[in-house]
Amino acid sequence: MKKTLLLSALLPALLGHADAVGVKLRPQGELLTRTVQAALAELSTKDLPVTLDTASGSTLTLGGVGVSAAPFNPDVAARVVTVGGERRIEFNPQGPLPLAEAVRAELQRELGLKAWTAAAAAARFGGADLNGDGAVDLSDLALLMENLGKTGTLTGDLNQDRRVDDADLKLFSRQYTLP
Repeated sequence: MKKTLLLSALLPALLGHADAVGVKLRPQGELLTRTVQAALAELSTKDLPVTLDTASGSTLTLGGVGVSAAPFNPDVAARVVTVGGERRIEFNPQGPLPLAEAVRAELQRELGLKAWTAAAAAARFGGADLNGDGAVDLSDLALLMENLGKTGTLTGDLNQDRRVDDADLKLFSRQYTLP
């Protein structure tokens, strides 16, 4: 009980509250950057702003680049390729969807959203109930801490940047309350 009280008092103070969910993507070019920013703005709320963080993450391109410059299937709006360990999402410039729709559809899949809505983003990015028991508690923190510092698709990756780090701890601390 003392540990629970101490942790609940210290965690927000040590980590601060999450100001925003920074979606880590690296769009190439002004048009794609603006399109991604506009799409993410649709997910934002006052309580949980969703912003673009270009420091790391998958590279987004309009068309194929370099060795992946093979022609697109005309029925495909986007494709995911890995070249030299770099994950890229390439959008078909002559695809079946307008660019804004293609970006929303592909990012919905990439981010694991059930729908392209602010409510779906809040549930996904704010979903600190990691064990699905209906409560955000120390068992959820234990699951997050088990993967802290690891990369990949992991339990505890609350901001969906494919790593469990301090950003995920900040999101968790925002939802954790005393029992």
